[in-house]
Amino acid sequence: MASPDMDADARESVAVAVQRALAEHGYERLTTAKIAEEYENSEAGLYYYFDSKDEMIAAFLEHAARYLSEDLLRVDTGDPERALRDACEFLFRTPEHEYAGIAVGIMELLSHAPYNETLREPLLDLETACLDALTDIVAEGVEQGVFREVDPRATAAFLLAAADGSTGIAVALEMDVVDDLQRGWTAYVDGLLADPSG
Repeated sequence: MASPDMDADARESVAVAVQRALAEHGYERLTTAKIAEEYENSEAGLYYYFDSKDEMIAAFLEHAARYLSEDLLRVDTGDPERALRDACEFLFRTPEHEYAGIAVGIMELLSHAPYNETLREPLLDLETACLDALTDIVAEGVEQGVFREVDPRATAAFLLAAADGSTGIAVALEMDVVDDLQRGWTAYVDGLLADPSG
């Protein structure tokens, strides 16, 4: 179990180290030694706060969920259409995307979630943060009359599931579908727009 004595700065340092190591090595090849290479202190320093590699990964996932909730997908109440398009640009990753490696790493982690209690809850929190942010954006757009009268949560869930799935084919396998995916989600968002003549 992670030590309760760890301050916020130290926890963030571990989260960043895990993010870098996970993006480079993936979950299966990730070791605490590889995390320590990205960390400002020693491997022993990591074990001062955490009992296992998975607890270190959980700290990263908690950090990522906060980042998504507080910074990345905040609703732009002045322009919910732009906010939704920006969110889709971020969530539908390409192999060249800044966070492509970490997206594949998280995809790996999701496959372990049914069998790994340490990872399951923070992964659920991360996905929920994305879902809630997208829901807020769509709800704001519906309220302002920018989007049609759609179910915000159902719309958000569909976009999140599509974005998660796109990581496998576009980033992990590098299938030639990046432009197709962009056209697909762009058309979907276009279809959400309220009919000005309606």
